Amino acid sequence: MTNLVLTSRPAPIRGVVLPTPRPAPVGVFLGVVGLVFAALLMGGLNLVAVDQMDPLSTTMSDYVFVPGAGWMFPASLLAMCVAGAGVSVGLWARGLLDGVLPKLSLGLALLGLLLAAVFETDRGDASVTVSAQIHRYAAGVVFFCVPITAFLVGRRLVERRSLYVGVAVTSVLLALFLTCHLGPMEGVFGEVSGLLQRVLFCAQLVVLAQLVRVVQRPVHEYALAA
Repeated sequence: MTNLVLTSRPAPIRGVVLPTPRPAPVGVFLGVVGLVFAALLMGGLNLVAVDQMDPLSTTMSDYVFVPGAGWMFPASLLAMCVAGAGVSVGLWARGLLDGVLPKLSLGLALLGLLLAAVFETDRGDASVTVSAQIHRYAAGVVFFCVPITAFLVGRRLVERRSLYVGVAVTSVLLALFLTCHLGPMEGVFGEVSGLLQRVLFCAQLVVLAQLVRVVQRPVHEYALAA
């Protein structure tokens, strides 16, 4: 009688909770360091420029023109990009980036951060140069793709309520921020558009921190998405 040895892994069954691999320490390290530096640099820049720019009405992109401290703005975006790279490494190691959509949304977020850091905006509200247009749309891609990535990852988690809360709060803030530039609502929220943008930026950092937490958990389980 011939003995048959099965060496292939069994196909996953939908709805079955499976243990994930150990977290990637490199991803956790990059995520934590990137988020800390992103928050410190942007927070310090807000403090340095408090007498030069109104945080209620000016955009964060204008901080690049602060004498002696403007470099902190692109540095903060690059640090956030490092955090996103750490998240991608960790999620990939845990099998939570399977599929096209999670990879695409996270990849676009990282690309948007790089472009927003490299290309400067114009002074004031007008964005007429190519550099300013690239900066504006790249930042918009980041604002959209970070919560989308978190939502797609959350669909595969058993414990996903807190991540969904972060996605919901970020989405509401994004909708409010967009209304600052649309039709009749511009007059309602236009005077606090800068504040909304800063709060939205903080919410994006929180969502990335939640994804780092997903990667960091020593024993975490996820359910296969439908």
